[in-house]
Amino acid sequence: MAEINCLIVFESTMNKRYMEMASIHGLDTYLVNLNNNLDANPLVNIFYRLRTKKELRIKVQDLISYIESKNITNIYLSNAEGYVSNNIIFFLRKKFPSIKFIALQHGLFPLIHSRYKESLRKIINQFGYLISGIFVLGEGFGGIKLNKYYVYSDRERNFLIDKKGWDMENVEVNIRFIKAELYNRFLKNKNIQNEKTALFLLQGLSIVGLCSKQNELFLIESTIKYLSKTYKELLIKEHPSCEGRLETMNLPQNTKIVSSINEGFEKSKTAYSFFSSSLIDAKVYNIKTVGIYSERINVDEEIYENFDKKINFEDIIDS
Repeated sequence: MAEINCLIVFESTMNKRYMEMASIHGLDTYLVNLNNNLDANPLVNIFYRLRTKKELRIKVQDLISYIESKNITNIYLSNAEGYVSNNIIFFLRKKFPSIKFIALQHGLFPLIHSRYKESLRKIINQFGYLISGIFVLGEGFGGIKLNKYYVYSDRERNFLIDKKGWDMENVEVNIRFIKAELYNRFLKNKNIQNEKTALFLLQGLSIVGLCSKQNELFLIESTIKYLSKTYKELLIKEHPSCEGRLETMNLPQNTKIVSSINEGFEKSKTAYSFFSSSLIDAKVYNIKTVGIYSERINVDEEIYENFDKKINFEDIIDS
């Protein structure tokens, strides 16, 4: 009997990218269309998730019915770190113990192991499940042991094996599988990347509570001014969840907002961001990646080990 492979995309913001990747690999696709609620206040997140638990359980039942109707044998997961994936994976494994589950790395994570934080997370989740029937927190990177985990690089693989207790054969560096649509575009690219052109990738820092909206706008505007003076042309790609923020800014003449991240990759030789995972995408195009660290952003500096270069906003851009 032939194996039937399915990709489950948990969050609606991931739909577009994963649909193209799934098509390349010949995977059936199921879109759950939920969202992780991320507020600066963790209690706000928990109460929101408790209020919307009914919607989550309905989505799980719909997904179970789909899997049964298709006789799925292998399930690829768009991510396995957040609270949405934590709950859905739990209920699916309980219902389908013979199905093979393969997680795909989505995003960058500080590779820091804290027994205290993990113990606290487990206590909160156990209590949440006891009173509500759902887990209110995600398990973080590598927190759920699955049949397989495809990761970006040896950094993540070694972390999962050495710190999180994964078996070596269950962790595979396979960025070409995860980013298949980017590799296809790179191979077909006819444009000439210009050393004098840079790409600035924006993020939604304030909407996930990593800095204030005021600070984020200051960081963005200051960085645009700095990069526009450093390069002949600056391309800017807005974050899908925060489009329109640049409309209030007086942008330099040599800047251009691109609608497609691929246009930026095809024309640039250097890409900047605060710590967007899209900088990993840029490496597919052999683009130099630069992470911009700022004391205004609540992020662990370890994450900058993923990039070719790290610069300090306060020392270089705002000096």
